[in-house]
Amino acid sequence: MACRSPGGCHRRNYFPVRPPGNAMTMPPISAIMVTWRTGPVLFDAIHAVLADSDIAELILVDHENPPEVRSKLDDLERAEARLHLVRTDKNLGFGRGCNIGAAKAQSDVLFFINPDAEPEQGAARRLMEALPQSEPTALAGARILDPEGREQSGSRRRPLTLWRAFAAFSGLVKLGLAQPFGMENGPLPEAPIQVGAISGAAFLMLKSGFDQLGGFDEDYFLHVEDIDLCRRAASVWFVPDAIVRHVGGTSDVSRFAVELEKAISLLRYFWKFNTRLGGRITTLIFAPFLFTAIMLRALVNEIAGLLRR
Repeated sequence: MACRSPGGCHRRNYFPVRPPGNAMTMPPISAIMVTWRTGPVLFDAIHAVLADSDIAELILVDHENPPEVRSKLDDLERAEARLHLVRTDKNLGFGRGCNIGAAKAQSDVLFFINPDAEPEQGAARRLMEALPQSEPTALAGARILDPEGREQSGSRRRPLTLWRAFAAFSGLVKLGLAQPFGMENGPLPEAPIQVGAISGAAFLMLKSGFDQLGGFDEDYFLHVEDIDLCRRAASVWFVPDAIVRHVGGTSDVSRFAVELEKAISLLRYFWKFNTRLGGRITTLIFAPFLFTAIMLRALVNEIAGLLRR
C-alpha cells in the first residue's frame, strides 16, 4: 500500500539484523563509487568505505582523473584487495558510471556512495536492514550530514512535481509560499520511513532490483538521475541511523555548469514522466520559467563567490 502521510510512513518488515559475532547471516555488500576530478577528499571517502567490515568490495569507476591521482589509485588497489578500479578514460556522467560499476559487482547488494562522502561504520548494513523483503526494487537512503553535522537537503524528499521544483528555485519556498521539496527541516524519525525520494549520494538496493529497473537512466548526465530511479522504485526509504558525512561540490567544475546540467535534467525528468497531453502542455509552460529561475540563481551564486575571493 502506498504511503500517503506527508511526514512519511514507518515500516517494520526489514531484512533480519545480523546477530553479534555471526558474519555469515548477512549478504556481502558491494560499494559503488564514481569519481571525476574529485580532489583529495576522494581518498578520505575510499578509506571510510573500506574501514567498514560489512563492505566486501569497493568498485571505483575512474572517469578521467588526473595522472597523479590515477597513479595513487593504482598503488592503493595493489595494497587493498577489496578495491577494484574500472577506468573509462572520459567523463561519462554519474548515472552511466554507476551502471558500469554495478555491472562489475559480485554481490547482490549495492551500496552507492559519492566520492566526497564518508559513511559511518555500519551505515550500509543499516540501509540493508531497512529494505522490505517483499519489494526487490525498493531502495534505502542514508541521512547525509554536512561538515557541520547538519542534515543536507536531499536526504529525504517529497515527490518531485513541477510546482515544487519551480517554488524551490524561484524563492517561493523561502518566502513561505510553498511547501519545500526537501524534508530535512522536519522532525527526525526514530525508524526508517517511506518518502518520495532520497539522495543518490548514499543509498542501497539489491542488484537484482537495480537490474530489473534497468539501472540509472543514462540520458541524465548529472543530477536528477537519483530522483528518476526513486520514481521507478517499488518504495523509497529514509534511514535516520545510517549516517554519511558529505563534503559536496568538490569536483573541478564551475557551479554555473553544474546548475545548467541540473536545469536540463529537471526538464528531461518532467518531460519523461508527464506523458499525457495536459502534463506535456504544463511542462512546456513551466519550462522557460523553471530554466530561468535555476540559471538566475546560479548566476547570483557565481557572482557572490567571485566577490568573496
